[in-house]
This record gives sequence, C-alpha cells and structure tokens, in this order.
Amino acid sequence: MHWSPLVALAVASTAPVAQVPTETPAARVERNAVDRPGRPEIRVTVPAGAKYLGADRFVLKELSDCEMHIFVEADANHRVRRFYWIHFESNLPTRPDDRMHYGDTDHRSKIWGKTVWTSFEPARMTRVPRPGSDTGHFRAIISAAGYSMPAGMMTVRLVRLLDDPQDTGFGRHEVMMLYGEDLAASGLTFDDVTTDGKPNARWAAVEQPLLRRASHAFHMSEH
Repeated sequence: MHWSPLVALAVASTAPVAQVPTETPAARVERNAVDRPGRPEIRVTVPAGAKYLGADRFVLKELSDCEMHIFVEADANHRVRRFYWIHFESNLPTRPDDRMHYGDTDHRSKIWGKTVWTSFEPARMTRVPRPGSDTGHFRAIISAAGYSMPAGMMTVRLVRLLDDPQDTGFGRHEVMMLYGEDLAASGLTFDDVTTDGKPNARWAAVEQPLLRRASHAFHMSEH
C-alpha cells in the first residue's frame, strides 16, 4: 500500500477486522534470505551480518493482507543502526477494485534489472506510531526482541509491483523493502535534514547515496 514508511503511517480502522486466510507467515526464512512461494516465487536477501528479529502477518485497515520480516544490525546496547524490513502485501479479495498506487508519487528506478518504485524520508523515531499501523507492527517486533531505535533515521522504500507488467505504478500485489540507517552515523540529526518538519536541501543530498546502499543491501529475485 502507498504510505509514508515511518512517520504516523496508517490509521487504525475502527470497524471489525477483516480476516486473512491464516495468521501464519507464508514466507520461510533461512539465514539472511526470505523465500515466499507463489506466482512468482520471491526471494529477498539482506547482508549476512543482519540479525533476524521475527515476522508478523495482519490485515491493514480491512484493505490488505500484510506480512513483514525484520532484520537489523545493532550496537552492543541493542540500539538499531540499520534495519531491513521486507514486506509482502496484497489487496484482499473482498476489495476487488482496490489498487496500490506509486506511479503518480514515487520515483521509477531500475534495480536488479526490474522496475522498482522508490521514495525517501527522514524519520523521527521518537514519535509514537498509530495503533494498528504498519509501523506499529514493525516497532512491536523491534521492542519484543529487546532492541531500541535511535532518535532519527534516514529511510528509503523500494517497491516492486508483482502484477504490473506495463510498469504503470498501479497493482494489487507488492513486495516492499524498507532500508533505514541511524542519522547519527552520518553526523546528522533529524533537525539538520528538515525544515519545519519537511525534507530540505541537506536531505536531498543524501537521497541517491542512500538509494545505492539500499539497492546493494537488498537483492530480490523472481522465479
């Protein structure tokens, strides 16, 4: 689903929760690889040194079936320095007309020989995510594993639409990969790269180097 990855992302629904076929994650994880069966079969890998923290599967706002897998690199105090969030999402069959949309908002990139939709955002990690949001589930996995987040992070989102052969940026099935780095590692703070809460010129200068690091950190293949 098209959303802003880490800052106040998705509003929790107050209506009865829709049902997914199962709460058990469909993908299997072995070392640094996540393999999800289906058509196509998907494999996403992260750096060998990343630690796997866990998975979650849930319905987002009665719209889509979501499954996330979280890896991190952290310091000796279990403070996250980098995260690797792999996210499979499909619109529910009960919403046949819904589409995820990226073509009118995100950047079209060619990564791993495929069209990938990319976007960037500085994130203030001290903000509390909304209950039921994607970020709420992400933070719950981090916390349950005994890890904490830094004050600010630089993030990039990479989305591959699996049912969009014409690369229009609209589809019902996606693989989303989110990569985050501690801003402090670059000598920056959230306030350095934002003005009135919005990305500024200093942020613009870090986007393309961040995308290069993310595209090397993840690798995705379809079979």
